[in-house]
Amino acid sequence: MRWLALFGHACIIIGCYLVAWGINLLPVSSPDPIGIITKPLFWGMISILGGICANLHSKCRCIRGDWVKKSESNN
Repeated sequence: MRWLALFGHACIIIGCYLVAWGINLLPVSSPDPIGIITKPLFWGMISILGGICANLHSKCRCIRGDWVKKSESNN
């Protein structure tokens, strides 16, 4: 699952860049829903949270399939 951890770290790095870019665009952005969704600040936050999720899931049993191996060995 090393690829998932690398993907998570890449998402966090890209998300930090997008958040910094989006903060610089705040003075000229509009507060309507379409304006929020199309700005890099929104997608930067989504990317950071997705990267954290990918990093956490790279170590958990649900992704690695350990729970399947344990249930098969009990039968």
